[in-house]
Amino acid sequence: MITQNKIVGNSGWCYLLTVLTSLLMLASCVPTTVNTTGSSSVRPTDAYDEIVKLATKVETTADPIDAELLIEKSKGFIDENSKYKDVDEVYYILGTTLVQFDRADEAIKVLDELIRYYPLAPSIGKGKLTLGLAYDKTNQHDKADAIYYDLVNNSKSSDRQYATTAQKLLDTNIADRQGALEGLADSSSPSNFIGQTAMDFQVKDLNGQPLSLAQYRGKVVLLDFWATWCPPCIQEMPNVKATYAKYKNRNFEIIGISLDRGKTPLESYIQKEGIKWPNYYDSTRQVSNMYQVRAIPSTFLIDGDGVIRKTNLRGSALESAVAQLVQENMSR
Repeated sequence: MITQNKIVGNSGWCYLLTVLTSLLMLASCVPTTVNTTGSSSVRPTDAYDEIVKLATKVETTADPIDAELLIEKSKGFIDENSKYKDVDEVYYILGTTLVQFDRADEAIKVLDELIRYYPLAPSIGKGKLTLGLAYDKTNQHDKADAIYYDLVNNSKSSDRQYATTAQKLLDTNIADRQGALEGLADSSSPSNFIGQTAMDFQVKDLNGQPLSLAQYRGKVVLLDFWATWCPPCIQEMPNVKATYAKYKNRNFEIIGISLDRGKTPLESYIQKEGIKWPNYYDSTRQVSNMYQVRAIPSTFLIDGDGVIRKTNLRGSALESAVAQLVQENMSR
């Protein structure tokens, strides 16, 4: 009896061993992962190439199904390959696709991460431009302006093409800026006013006093469109103040046209900075629309005859141009 049980036991172990061996062999034929979003089982280089190829297809066909797949793959790649050498390009592809398919709020978060985490990456210039478009698409034009001004003023030589496009966007009517690059207009550029007689206006300044260009005929006038929420405007203010202090007693005047969102921050800033020239709060855009101002700061330098001679002057160029016109005006 004991002998019979032993024989049966040995047969059972042989059978069990055979089954386990078969299972191990089957398991060795199964892939470790099945993941289409760029998992570690796929080489980053291959996943990146697939994303680039798909992005080219989406750009051509605008197929929403392919776009959704591209978005999914790009997000997965970023999550798993944050140190990959071209991850910035994937950020850009993802942000651009989100803007293209009306998901601008998501694009803003993605592109903001690109700029924050990879500030020296090759895709920064076009990433900033796309971020500006995303802000335009969500009607956050002041934030878009800040991005465009940064591109114009601080771009590396390799990013000049994006700076040029940013300037065109700044020169385009805000109402026409819908978050796309098609149909950029140059007709509203302040430089187109050079040589024309400055258009007069009849308004009241912050103190309730009448204010017009006509009352300063015979003087050189700087018409300055600005706002306290505009970083480039505030950055330029010391140059404006220095120029005013130097030439205010030589038939030179500044008229500030504020595009602030309310009088309180404007009046507070003027008092704090000791600004002495007249300012008008252009709440209805009466004067800024007259001069087709779509971006600030925007300046028009007007001679004693009321003719616009220079536009968009900043820094030392402002003082130099004012000095020349003041001298010319006084010699007459």
